[in-house]
Amino acid sequence: MQIKISDIRINPGRRDLKQQNVDELARSIGAVGLMNPITVTQDNTLIAGLHRLEAAKLLGWTEIECTVSDAQGIQAELAEIDENFVRAGLSHRELGDLLLRRKELYEALHPETQQGKRNGQTAKNDNLTFLQAKPFSEDTADKLGVSKRTVERLVQTAANLTPEAKKVIQAADGKISRDAALKISRLPPDQQEEAAAVLAVSPPAPRKQKVEDRESLLAEFTFLCRHYVSGVKALQYKADIFAQMRNFQFEELADGAYAVTNAIKYFFEEVNGIRFEGENNNEH
Repeated sequence: MQIKISDIRINPGRRDLKQQNVDELARSIGAVGLMNPITVTQDNTLIAGLHRLEAAKLLGWTEIECTVSDAQGIQAELAEIDENFVRAGLSHRELGDLLLRRKELYEALHPETQQGKRNGQTAKNDNLTFLQAKPFSEDTADKLGVSKRTVERLVQTAANLTPEAKKVIQAADGKISRDAALKISRLPPDQQEEAAAVLAVSPPAPRKQKVEDRESLLAEFTFLCRHYVSGVKALQYKADIFAQMRNFQFEELADGAYAVTNAIKYFFEEVNGIRFEGENNNEH
């Protein structure tokens, strides 16, 4: 449906616009039209599509195609934050602040997931047993495709940094790494700004690994994967024997398969999380 641009409300505190992105979108929309409508709530508050909206204004449009979401209140703000995650160019500080706000909203929506409350997958209320929502870090890690540890560290950093230290880190334009920001956040509040200022003017640390190191590690990982796959394939013709195992034997088999699968999954999530942060940092 079409909506008047003048009727659209924009919540304060949204990410700053990147004018270059707006200009590029305006050229694209001017050439092929708006391929992906913006998303608004029923009261016309913008959820997703700020750059598209500004591009439409740049083109002189008075109306824009939109999708109206049923989300309201907390759910609408969560959707708005999740929309920001898909955009490139977030610094680790901006990402941490978004995650911190998402945690507040998510735990308000799912109070049973808060730390210190029941941690299992089910909870009991009188005679009723029901499934709980995932913990915040697990739900967010799944959405971002990173590890829970990455999410937890970013939230911890955002929660503990003082506003003054955050300003210095943001102004440092990528010179202060995610790990350095985490270390600063663990300092007493009155020492954080000075520590950040020192790192902001320090020369960048040398890269720890050379190309040859990466090639060697890749070859080692590839070998391990091929060895594992070939080993499992060699046992496939014995699947009928495995199927006849006793329950305790089958449980041991399942535990082994689960451990291997989880090891690979967690390893990839950790690597992907570091890449995710690195790609964002390279934009700043």
